[in-house]
Amino acid sequence: MSDQKNMPDTDTEIGDPALWQVRDFVEETDVAPVNPVAVIIRIFRGLWMYTTVAALSVGLVAGYGAYSATNPVFESQGLVRIIARDPKILFADRDDTRLRIYDAFVASEATYMGSRTVLIRAHEWLVETINKRETALSAPNQNDFINALTIKKLKGLIAISAKSRAPYLAKKYVEALLHSYASLHAEHSGSRQTLRARELEMRVLELQAKQQNFSKIILEIGQEYDVFSLAKAHLTKVTQLEALDLRIEALATTLMEMESTGGTLNADVGDMEIKRATLLDRAMADMIFERAKRAADLAKLRLRYQPTHPKIKTLKTSLAVIDAAIESRRRLISTLGRAGAMTGADGMTQSQSLAELNALMKKLTNRRNDLSNLSRELNGKLIDLRRISEEKAQITGMLAETRRILDGVLLESRNSMPGTIDILAAGDMPEIPTTDKRKQFALLAFLAANMLTFFLVFCKRQFSAVVKYSDDLQTILPATLDISVMPSEPSNTRVAAFLSELQFSSNWQMGDATIVSIIRLSEKTDIPLDALASLAGSQGMKTLLVCAAQHDQCTSAGFSNSIKLGSDVRPIRASGFDFMSFGTSSVEDGYTLDNARTWLKSVSQNYDLILLYAGVPEKDFSARVIPNLSHINIMAVSPGVNTRVIRRTLSRLQNLKPLFTGAIQNDPQLATSADVPAIKQGKADDKAA
Repeated sequence: MSDQKNMPDTDTEIGDPALWQVRDFVEETDVAPVNPVAVIIRIFRGLWMYTTVAALSVGLVAGYGAYSATNPVFESQGLVRIIARDPKILFADRDDTRLRIYDAFVASEATYMGSRTVLIRAHEWLVETINKRETALSAPNQNDFINALTIKKLKGLIAISAKSRAPYLAKKYVEALLHSYASLHAEHSGSRQTLRARELEMRVLELQAKQQNFSKIILEIGQEYDVFSLAKAHLTKVTQLEALDLRIEALATTLMEMESTGGTLNADVGDMEIKRATLLDRAMADMIFERAKRAADLAKLRLRYQPTHPKIKTLKTSLAVIDAAIESRRRLISTLGRAGAMTGADGMTQSQSLAELNALMKKLTNRRNDLSNLSRELNGKLIDLRRISEEKAQITGMLAETRRILDGVLLESRNSMPGTIDILAAGDMPEIPTTDKRKQFALLAFLAANMLTFFLVFCKRQFSAVVKYSDDLQTILPATLDISVMPSEPSNTRVAAFLSELQFSSNWQMGDATIVSIIRLSEKTDIPLDALASLAGSQGMKTLLVCAAQHDQCTSAGFSNSIKLGSDVRPIRASGFDFMSFGTSSVEDGYTLDNARTWLKSVSQNYDLILLYAGVPEKDFSARVIPNLSHINIMAVSPGVNTRVIRRTLSRLQNLKPLFTGAIQNDPQLATSADVPAIKQGKADDKAA
């Protein structure tokens, strides 16, 4: 202890400690403002290279991903021209009303093209087209389709553009809109006709209905015959009726003669037979019937053609041939009758001849009645058909006139609107993208990734719960505590400076033994205790270094044997100081605060400086007992210690002297001068102590 008197006698090293505090308060300067750049540089100490490499790597990956994920935008365009009203085709006029509203018409068409009705139909057509194509592209939803379209009015033009990441979709967007617009325009064109055209169309439908009704009535009346066929059939029946009347008249005359003579005739029997044979001859009757038909045809043709017409000449020739055949047949029958070939040939009597003639008279009368009824019916139908045909002809004429007027109105209906629509471009397939922002997005992603990497590192260091530099520890400690910093292998100069700081402490015992406890907050922390004890011994202080914590096995008696069992343990003499190991005692009882106080009181009588290594507070019992009996408590902290452990230790310790060991070269409180390497201390408790 006499060596304490040999300390340098300077103004800065001696004096009342209370006066030192007054001096520090008087000499205290204003706190310098915080420099944000300095703060950032402090946070990134030792991490610049790693952070830069990580930021570049992440930025390249993000840039490549953004370049690959970003697709260029293709644009397809369409163009619709609104043509002004053309001149009249059939009728010219000086009406320029529609020309004055032409601009408003173009604006209305542009608005209609962007209406909900057109867009919905266009989207339906687009979805149907894409599904039929069976392409890998999926049909867009309605909102994406609407947002991709742009419609602009350019004087007499309407420009349409569609943007998409796929060229095919951009083209189909324009095609879908134009297809929907054109189809709806065509559907609504009928509603844009004038009132006159609509009225004429209604009139045409009404006349057509009447015409069809008359045709149905004519079909019901005439069935398969028309007016001309019925007239021909009626004329034929009348001619047959006239011929039949002649026969009935001749037969009636014959019957009257026979009945008046009582069944006998004044005339020659042969003549009667000839008449009878002539009336009963089938061939004669057929030729007469055929002549009547030809005569009816000739009468009808004379109404339509001139007498010199070939058809009339042909019928006259055929009538002459039939007349000649009838005359020849009559002469044949007369010749046969005069020759006696028919008289008595079949054994008929006069009574039989009279009965046959009566039967023939009845047959001809019935036939005449049937022909009369049929002719009357045909004549009635003919009258009705002629009347209905005349009315139908009037309706047909009215219908033709109405249609002619309607055709004229429809022909000029294109001028009912101020203009007509002409699609000039229906959308092309874009080959070059209109907007390609892949490089911009890649660069943006690269910069964003770099900034994010630096920001994450900044946040990790700023909010990290681990101490890395001495100033990190300084922010945790109270402002009244000064921190001492040592590298992993401190020089004797730094150890001597640390010992001087302990001696200048207000808790250093002047004239008595100073008890200093040393704790470390991590088992990886190296403390140069042997160098400190050796330096204290070289300065004339009798020093004892005690290992009060057990981490490894010890084979010799030591601290535990002395404090628990009361054994008299002598320290081992080292280079300039005494050393006492932990010992071999495993008795848990006996290590109390009173025993430790008694032991320290007994030992302190023989030493000027007692250094006790108490171990780790979280594990060793000595670290919770010895600091309460010490004058100075050294808390050794190394990079990597959790701040929660430091704060917890600070709340329990008094007379604290922080020591930051294992500091790296760029630690702010580490001197830059070259130091002489000190002896490296191990992790074992005996060596660390």
